[in-house]
Amino acid sequence: MNSRFALTSLAAAALLAVAACTGSTTGDPKPTPDTNSSASSTTTQESTSSTKPNDSLADTDPCTLLTKSEAEQVIGSLQGEPTPTKLGSSKSCEFSPNGKNLIVGTRTNAGLAGVQPGGGEIKDITIGSHQAKQLLLAGGSCGVYLGVTSSSRVDVVLNAGASTDPCPLALKIAELIEPKLP
Repeated sequence: MNSRFALTSLAAAALLAVAACTGSTTGDPKPTPDTNSSASSTTTQESTSSTKPNDSLADTDPCTLLTKSEAEQVIGSLQGEPTPTKLGSSKSCEFSPNGKNLIVGTRTNAGLAGVQPGGGEIKDITIGSHQAKQLLLAGGSCGVYLGVTSSSRVDVVLNAGASTDPCPLALKIAELIEPKLP
């Protein structure tokens, strides 16, 4: 019984660590209420103007942004159906092709400014009508982050292993997703 409890506790701790360390979000600080009326009205205007676009992405199921068929055209046969997941603050959809891992996620609390290099090489790019960032990490992972608003984005992260450059495939996936974005 104790070993089962210890194993369950270890698994829970690992999931929390992965969720806490997943992604490159540095946070989205919210202003505290200010007694200065001009500052409060500015904050209210900013909040109001960004609420509508965020709502459209907040209601988006990441598994609807890329079909199984589209994913297989780019990365090959999948091992099962795409699986909805939650990684940190991201609603995600995980695709599992042979020897690779693809995650498509939506974030409504961090825009492109929240993408941090984390030791990788980051590039500013444009995909369709959306500003984006491409991040190549040494371990064979490539992230393409499509900006939707200043505080929301869609993440496409492909891990193909260290022997393959995953960015061309991640870019193809992002190009399939981009026309479906608000």
